[in-house]
Amino acid sequence: AMTSSRQYRWIVVLLTVVFQAVSVGILIYSFALFVVPWLDTFSSPRRDIMLAIVALQLGTGAMSPLSGRALDKYPIRYLICCGSIVMAAGFVLISLATAWWQIIIVYTTLLPLGMVLAGPLAAQTLVAKWFSKRRGLAIGISAMGTSMGGFIFPQIISYLLEGFGWRSSLIILSLVTVVTVCPLTWYILKKEPNETTLPAAADLPAETFIEVPQWTSMKLLRSPTFWIPVIALIPLNAAFGGIQFNLGALMQDLGYQPGRAAMLISLISIAMIVGKLVFGGLADLVDHRRLYWVAASLMACALVTIQGTPSYAVMLGSSVLIGLATGGILPLMGVIYASRFGTASFGRVYGLVNMFLTIGAFGPLLAGWIYDLSSSYDDAFTLFLLLLIPAAVGMKWLNPPLSEDPS
Repeated sequence: AMTSSRQYRWIVVLLTVVFQAVSVGILIYSFALFVVPWLDTFSSPRRDIMLAIVALQLGTGAMSPLSGRALDKYPIRYLICCGSIVMAAGFVLISLATAWWQIIIVYTTLLPLGMVLAGPLAAQTLVAKWFSKRRGLAIGISAMGTSMGGFIFPQIISYLLEGFGWRSSLIILSLVTVVTVCPLTWYILKKEPNETTLPAAADLPAETFIEVPQWTSMKLLRSPTFWIPVIALIPLNAAFGGIQFNLGALMQDLGYQPGRAAMLISLISIAMIVGKLVFGGLADLVDHRRLYWVAASLMACALVTIQGTPSYAVMLGSSVLIGLATGGILPLMGVIYASRFGTASFGRVYGLVNMFLTIGAFGPLLAGWIYDLSSSYDDAFTLFLLLLIPAAVGMKWLNPPLSEDPS
């Protein structure tokens, strides 16, 4: 049973790759491509268009604590299938919109619910519960799903938008979502993590194992170990969103064709895959704070190089830096929290983390607003750079993990 459960764990990881590719690839990475046709259709200012992605992130954050607790409590396969159906319904409703406020409503309600139930929160919870050894690597591989989606979907959607317009494209995407996610999830997730003979308890000293399942929300919120990574991650999240979601518009300002923006988004995604594997693998071996400092430095370099009127070559280089930094952070987060709070209440812990991380959702809105005021994104990028400094200093005080997993 042990070997089959070992193999089964990796099949679960592959499933998380698929459903994250779909949800994040469409909702997050392809958003920048819909911005241009939406600006035309609804003739709204950029700030208003950016409200949609901010609503998605805030909605996802608000729903994360409850969803995290649901993921600890109920069969995850039901939740993932429901999530993908809700998301598909959201795409259909957006395709019917006649006014911009209708799209904002869908981005505030249905799409965040789809995202929390069939996106990274569900994936990280599944993987954290299935793995004790090599958890960093497993979370790193799982997290590649978001980037694969970010590589594949902008190319598909760029093609769909040209051929069918944005409304029909959304109908097609709703079908793709349900057909890809539901049958696979239903077929694969037949076992629960605790049915297997995983030596999770054996990896932790007795006293920590007894204490770990008792994390209440209040106890978590009083723990500095909970807050230090959250505060360190918010500026990185803001910087990434500020660049990523304005990239279509920024490239248009610099005089490039829309295809060039899709190309950069795909390049960021490839760099994120590399970042996830490298940081995920190293998270099992290296001090987590050092890995954070490397990621923050890469992002800082990118924020400097994309200012002014960068050439396409410079934009390509900056995209690689952004991808490596942001890609590295995702598995690192999962490992930081799983190794300090255990996995029994991982859904609850990570749901709360996600709620606070959405403060970083102000990134795209702020960048769009500063652009509307100054006709340039440079001041926004400088502001993100300055916010990274106190975040990096704070990480110095992060506690070491509860127990070193014997790899």
